[in-house]
Amino acid sequence: MRIKLLPTTYWEFKYYNPKAYGYGDVDVFLNESQDIGERVVCILRKKDMLKYNDDKCTDIVFGILCNDCGVHSGLVDLTGLNAGQIVPIQFNKEYNPTIPLEWIEKKFWNL
Repeated sequence: MRIKLLPTTYWEFKYYNPKAYGYGDVDVFLNESQDIGERVVCILRKKDMLKYNDDKCTDIVFGILCNDCGVHSGLVDLTGLNAGQIVPIQFNKEYNPTIPLEWIEKKFWNL
């Protein structure tokens, strides 16, 4: 069976039309209690930015990671999750959005 690598794309905001895209902070946690993790920046489509600012939204969308994870935080479990990778983002009502823990635990970026 052939496994595809995690898709990557341009992650610098200058490549995106600001009329169609925005960016925001997203948390990446390594555990259910959300006490180990780091904050990253992701590029989102404008229609998803509306959800980002909606304190009632719990949708999941896709965004483009703008940081290499684990570099500054020293979290080895996030090493290899790099800028340009397309990641799922879970909106959490009035709280900061997160990359779903189940996705992080599977470490798709290492396949």
